[in-house]
Amino acid sequence: PMVRVLLRRLQLTDRADLTLAGAYTVRVGGEDLMALPENAQVTVQIRSGALYLFYDGMSMRLGKSAEFRRNQSSSAMPGLRFEKNGNLYPGSLTLTVENGTLVPILSLSVEDYLLGVVPYEMSDSFPLEALKAQAVCARTYAVCQTKHRAQGFDICATTHCQVYQGTAASGANSDAAVDQTAGQCLYYNGQLVQEAVYY
Repeated sequence: PMVRVLLRRLQLTDRADLTLAGAYTVRVGGEDLMALPENAQVTVQIRSGALYLFYDGMSMRLGKSAEFRRNQSSSAMPGLRFEKNGNLYPGSLTLTVENGTLVPILSLSVEDYLLGVVPYEMSDSFPLEALKAQAVCARTYAVCQTKHRAQGFDICATTHCQVYQGTAASGANSDAAVDQTAGQCLYYNGQLVQEAVYY
């Protein structure tokens, strides 16, 4: 399944500087506006209450909301970075204007999401079996989250839900834990455990 993650922990104000690690299409109102190549560097900024895209010397008004949809790409895991050399956020990004501030929501598969959760909820240096247990709990928790759907997202990226910081190159053990438990969730009496928490 897919999960929509509110990235408010990035503390964006009226501007986002993005580096695209993969090819993306800018969409507004369900319509494709522009294709962006791999490694494109773009800025999205709020001006006069609307989103504007700045790329390669040009600017484009996007309105109140725009999606950067991930395309099939030669990259192993296409995504985007909010800092030039920061963590990778795989998936498609929707930016919306709310009270003069950018609201970023990332849509990605649960398995890609877990690559950015497990190493931040538990150290990557922990034993593999512990990381696998963490991955199963985190996956179960993620697929059960529905309380924020009316607000346009499923889960947030802070300790209020689960810490999500995108993927880093240093998560080999946690990546293995996610891969080796792919699709596994916790059940009780044939039902998903709604609050799969860990201490």
